[in-house]
Amino acid sequence: MGDASTAGPEVDNAAGHGENLKDSSPSLSDQSQQPSAFLTRRSAAWTDTIPRTEHNFLFLNCDYGTTSLGPLPDWQSSLRFYASMVFADSRGAGVYWGPERVAFYNAAFAPLLGAMHPSLMGRGFNEVFPEVSATFEPIFQEVESTGKTVDVNEIHVFLERNGYLEEVFFVGQFIPLRDDCGQIRGCYNTVFEATQQILRRRRRKVVDRIGEIPKLTVGDTLDRFSEALGTDPEDIPAALLYSYDELAHESEESPNIFLQVAIGVRKDHPCAPSHARLETCQAGLVPLFRHVRHTGKPYALSTTDKRYKEILDGIDWHGFGERPREVVICPLIISGQVLGFSMLGTNPRRLYDESIEQSISDLTRQMEVKWLNAISSEQAERREQILERRLTVSEQRQRHLAASAPMGMAQIEPNGTFVWANDQFFEIMEMDPAKPNIDEFQRLLAPEAREEHRTTFEALMGGAPRAIREWRLDRRWSPPVRDDEDTEPSSAWILGVALPLMENGNAKLLMAYVTDISRQKWAEAVQTRNAAAATLAKKRQEDFIDVTSHEMRNPLSAISQLADSIATSLDTDLPDSLEAWQHAARESAAAASTILSCAAHQKRVIDDVLMLSRLDSRMVSINPVLGQPGKIVADTIKMFDGEVKMNDLQITAVKDDSESNLDRAWMLVDVSRLTQILLNFISNAIKYTASQAVREICVRYGQQKKRPNRMATAFGDLSMVPSKLCSPINEALPELRDNDEKLYLYFCIQDTGPGLTASATSKLFQRFSQVSPRTHVNYAGSGLGLYISRELAEKQGGGVGVASRPGEGSVFAFYIETRTAVASEQEPEDFALPAPRMVAQLGRRPAPTVQSASSEHTSTGAGLPNAQPGLPDAPSKATSERNGFNVIIVEDNLVNQKILAKQLRSAKCIVTVANHGKEALELLEKANCWRHNTVGDDDDANDIDSPLEQNASPKVDVILMDIEMPIMNGLDCTRRIRSLEKEQQISRRLPIIAVTANVREEQQQLTFDAGVDSFLSKPFTVTELLAKMREVVL
Repeated sequence: MGDASTAGPEVDNAAGHGENLKDSSPSLSDQSQQPSAFLTRRSAAWTDTIPRTEHNFLFLNCDYGTTSLGPLPDWQSSLRFYASMVFADSRGAGVYWGPERVAFYNAAFAPLLGAMHPSLMGRGFNEVFPEVSATFEPIFQEVESTGKTVDVNEIHVFLERNGYLEEVFFVGQFIPLRDDCGQIRGCYNTVFEATQQILRRRRRKVVDRIGEIPKLTVGDTLDRFSEALGTDPEDIPAALLYSYDELAHESEESPNIFLQVAIGVRKDHPCAPSHARLETCQAGLVPLFRHVRHTGKPYALSTTDKRYKEILDGIDWHGFGERPREVVICPLIISGQVLGFSMLGTNPRRLYDESIEQSISDLTRQMEVKWLNAISSEQAERREQILERRLTVSEQRQRHLAASAPMGMAQIEPNGTFVWANDQFFEIMEMDPAKPNIDEFQRLLAPEAREEHRTTFEALMGGAPRAIREWRLDRRWSPPVRDDEDTEPSSAWILGVALPLMENGNAKLLMAYVTDISRQKWAEAVQTRNAAAATLAKKRQEDFIDVTSHEMRNPLSAISQLADSIATSLDTDLPDSLEAWQHAARESAAAASTILSCAAHQKRVIDDVLMLSRLDSRMVSINPVLGQPGKIVADTIKMFDGEVKMNDLQITAVKDDSESNLDRAWMLVDVSRLTQILLNFISNAIKYTASQAVREICVRYGQQKKRPNRMATAFGDLSMVPSKLCSPINEALPELRDNDEKLYLYFCIQDTGPGLTASATSKLFQRFSQVSPRTHVNYAGSGLGLYISRELAEKQGGGVGVASRPGEGSVFAFYIETRTAVASEQEPEDFALPAPRMVAQLGRRPAPTVQSASSEHTSTGAGLPNAQPGLPDAPSKATSERNGFNVIIVEDNLVNQKILAKQLRSAKCIVTVANHGKEALELLEKANCWRHNTVGDDDDANDIDSPLEQNASPKVDVILMDIEMPIMNGLDCTRRIRSLEKEQQISRRLPIIAVTANVREEQQQLTFDAGVDSFLSKPFTVTELLAKMREVVL
């Protein structure tokens, strides 16, 4: 076959016309005018009759000159006619000419050639199709020898098309062709493909063979299946058939699928286990069997699937001996009954299409019908036997379940007799099995539950639906874990479920189930307590915030007023004398000293809060250095010299020599942290002892080898508070060396304070906790000191504890882990102890007094170190508005009393001071507003120089009422005043201004509810106070 690109010019030159064969064919009128052109020798004009199509150009451009046909211009007239017929035929048609069977064919013939098109055009048939020449050569010879047409049906050939060697079938004719001399020189071949029809018929034969199987036993039927499947090896090159036994459930490991038929698969092949458990087996194709059982549809598995490719190796594929592209897994299910599963190989020389899918579906359906028909009476009997056996086993299992169930079960007749009950029922109820009746059951319930149970039982027997109740039993139950709240065993509880078994509308039997829920009820109670504890913790935190706010705002108020006094001290005209200016300077110095004292108090509160934050964030470190316990105690006590002197206290330090052999002067301690704990304990002792008749504090310290978990004290044995750590150790200490000893330092601070009750001591050392909510009012403080001390002691491997006796005093103790050391080994590191404490000490409050504006003997009692006892008045700015009010200050803080009284006197006010609400009421009884004091009242009674002891009746214009006070707080005092006004014991309504550090909205509302007229929060200036007083008085 020549190159199509060069064939055209050769034909044109041979024709001698110079025509282009690709031009359109001449019209019919032109052809009629030149009737001899088709037959002209050595002319290509005859090809003008061939339609110009893409396929036909292949024919026109072939180089036939290299074949026995010769160039197109030289073709015989007969051959020209045959060519015209081929390209005019609507069927697939071609011509084979000459001894080489040189071919040319039309476009309809080309698809039948597959990959051999266009190679066959202009070439010999045997040359192009050597693999099928043996099939067609006899046909060619028969045509040539007989001169007759040979019809061919179902020519079975394999063509390389669609990317693989494909099995195809053709139907057609081979018609003899003669040349100009009358000799048979070739064949005219017409053909069409009949592959689908023939293959469908071939596959149908297998289905029909199965359909012809008579009713046989299951085994014989499966054998017939194998025979029928083996008759079509081309379409079914391999097959597997498994039976499924739904009754094989004696155990979860028992096999329930069994191999019955294997075609092309050896006995031990990995893809086909002889038996398996469908639900659990992962071998072979069993997972796919599970899949198709679930879906109920066939599954086409690609043999190149990585998951199954290897297990399909080694199969003896029948038919063409080639591995198919797909195998089909089918479930055999009819009327919901699973009979088995099949694996069918497909034709490797055909694509898996709808026709193959349909034939497999028909085959599967026919096998399902025949298999179901083959179930014999013997198998039905076997099925019945197995079901009976299973029923027996099920009953046994139910009995075993009832015997081992964690709940109690019982059956009760309407008369209350127990028909049956398992052992658990009697165990849970602790019921005597010899008394199986409902009366005995009700006797075991708690008394308050018995009547309700009797009513419930009668309702159920009357046809009521099931009842679910929780019943408390009369017996007790001990919880597995007990806390401080579990003072006694808990009640036992059961959950009861009962339902009647009805027959003909009547209850014949009551099914009862009981479960022990004692643990759950106990857990619910624990959760309730935990919730209450969380609520309490939240309240403590709020109380802490309130206390901290109070402790911050009170000194801040004093600071603001003193600073205001200093700032305005030069606004008043002073006498032009050195003594006057010196007096003003002393007053300013005293005010500044008080400011420093208040600032120190605030710093202490802030330090406690910051220390708490650092403890929570685990940012507190322990840094042990060489130190002498005796010197640390002495230096710490020395810090309290001012407070000791002011409160007439006696503090002594005593070294415990009970183990003199352990007397070590130098030890490794964190001096700063140790001092901080001592400061907290000693300051507490001073605070609570200062108001007692006997004011003695003893600091006893010592050392011992054993952890001092218990100590003997003057107030009984002292036990350390259990540590929050499993095993507290001082991790900051170095490892013990040969000359080191592990020791414990202990410290006991004993005071002669009021003492504590057992319930009060249990609240100590806890976060945000004080002995009572009024503690900070009576003694000040944030409630954090002891908690911080406990945390610091435990971080040093120690602990804290307290022993107390009401009316006698208390002992607060702590200990830390330490090491002995020799002073020469390491010089003690420098450390700075905290500066002498300047915290507000309430001290012993004096009796209330009435002071004039010029008096220098106001009862302050602030207890501030270095505070001046008398502060001269500092006049305030003159105003055009009235300032000269008669004021009662009800304030428990002595510093605030002193400062506020001084400021108001400077503003021309007449001031009377009360330490708490009860004293305020006592003052009112002597005031001019009291009913029996109103008669005969005159201005002399309110002379500013008149002492309280005089029988005068002071005037009262306004009351400044603090809220947080001992004895009687501001709210109670206000309520009492308003009550006295209603009783007309007080002749007029007295204006009351709440002056307090309680600033939360709820707290403010409480003051108004109590009856105050206005509210002023600390800190404030006297100018703001005077403005507020004018609002309520004028």
